[in-house]
Amino acid sequence: MAEVDEVRQEARRNTRARFEQWAKNPVCDANTLSAVHNVRLDVAAREVGLSPSFGQSPFAIARGNRFEAGLFVDDAARLRHALEAKGCLPPNSAGFLDLRLKMNGGQDVSSVDESLRLTQEWLRRIAREPGSAESLVAAPMIRIPKGVILPEALLIIDAVTVTVADAMHPRVTVGEIKVFPDRGGHTEPQQLASARAQAGVYRHALELAIQELGLVHELDVATDGFLVFTWPGSNSPSVRPGEDLAYQVIRAERGFQRLEEVARSLVRTDDFAADNPALIQRVLDADTSYSEACLSFCDLAPRCHKQAMDVDDAIILGTDVKRLLGETPVSRAIDLLNGAAPLDDREQDLQRQLGLI
Repeated sequence: MAEVDEVRQEARRNTRARFEQWAKNPVCDANTLSAVHNVRLDVAAREVGLSPSFGQSPFAIARGNRFEAGLFVDDAARLRHALEAKGCLPPNSAGFLDLRLKMNGGQDVSSVDESLRLTQEWLRRIAREPGSAESLVAAPMIRIPKGVILPEALLIIDAVTVTVADAMHPRVTVGEIKVFPDRGGHTEPQQLASARAQAGVYRHALELAIQELGLVHELDVATDGFLVFTWPGSNSPSVRPGEDLAYQVIRAERGFQRLEEVARSLVRTDDFAADNPALIQRVLDADTSYSEACLSFCDLAPRCHKQAMDVDDAIILGTDVKRLLGETPVSRAIDLLNGAAPLDDREQDLQRQLGLI
């Protein structure tokens, strides 16, 4: 029983899932509060009479775990081959460091504290001795030196490559692994955007950790990253190299500032209790920012969708339509589509974009 409790405690300390939730809609205050305070969105949904429906399928979780575990078998041979084929690693690269927790498929690391220590030791070592750097590292754990997630902000990066050119500083590149299929130009846009956003969060977190260790002059963090998906219909990896994460990092930096503000806004010492009714109500009372991404993860999405419908907001038709219509209500856009005379230059321009004039 003590061992089970220890495993649960280690799992709670890994806040990766909460960061991923937040990254899917970082501008929504309710989502931010939920992530910071560990208030489950399905619990909040039940408080307002909604039936939770976005819990991840255990089959999807199992498949994701199998896919990721398979990438790291035999010193990550499959993943290394795919990375070399796309130029993320040079041919015949060598060296693999497995920092995965045993509960996550690793062989040697037993606890969060051990993983944090080993990750810091790895960063210090490769900064001091670039020639000792393993070219591929699984699951380094980062503690963000800010109070952005309560009680502590811990992240596990899926994979990191390390390259050293001409005895210069080692360059570390962040990778994000997802089980959904890569369909080239037809890959689901929301899934792509979510993967890029999460990679940007992890890249920014790695930069913060390196700064805290005083290694900014010894280690370079690549401005781009790589994404690993599956080939359709298989568990073979499909690598997308050279993903520009500049915008996502800026977004993450701003988001971290907002997370820190929320974390500092505690009003009672018992706010750390995720089942605190007052804290759940605080999430429900927070401002929201509905988008189509919410439909993939948030159990409060039906409430926010209805609120958007009530005010005739174009967001109910998707991000692209919202970008086109702006603050123009859906009903007014329909009138313009039906030939109504525009009232101003903005409506005239909208009619032009709609192809009516």
